[in-house]
Amino acid sequence: MNNVLLSIEEITTILDTDFIPLEPIVTGLRLKKQVGTKDNIEDVERRIGVKFPADFVDLILNYDFGDFSILGVHFGSNTDYLEKLISYQEDLSNEDVNSLSNQFLCIAMGDYFTFIMDVNCGNIYVYGSETPFNKKIKVAESFTNLIQALGTAYFHRSQNTQSEFLDIVINSFDSDSIEVWKEIVK
Repeated sequence: MNNVLLSIEEITTILDTDFIPLEPIVTGLRLKKQVGTKDNIEDVERRIGVKFPADFVDLILNYDFGDFSILGVHFGSNTDYLEKLISYQEDLSNEDVNSLSNQFLCIAMGDYFTFIMDVNCGNIYVYGSETPFNKKIKVAESFTNLIQALGTAYFHRSQNTQSEFLDIVINSFDSDSIEVWKEIVK
């Protein structure tokens, strides 16, 4: 294993290998291919009032995030991910971030963090009970980067090589995010 983030294809292969044998008893742990339509995405963009970054659109058109969780980060659970985004956004709007809700899109919920994307630049941030919204922490440069980091963290955790993943994080991410990634990979 080299000292870089895994590709989306490598992650799907690893998750398929680990979790296909468990289906249909356990679902939602694989990143499955799908073919989405841009019309549905444009409709949700209009409903939420934001324009999604191209990298985000590309991934949600090609993979089913409506039934995907990894390392305690839940994108959806047997749902349509686009509808889940609307639900997440409604929850985000109820928080103390009303004035920022047209800039940030809630994309996932974690055991300890809420994951939001700055729709203007694609950066991914987390905040939570111990990290208020106004002190949110940048954890990835893009949605693709987030999925690659989560998949790589999953791989290293399954191999009991978390320290190798943390070396990747130290070399690839802002220093502020290291504690978040330590929490996710443990």
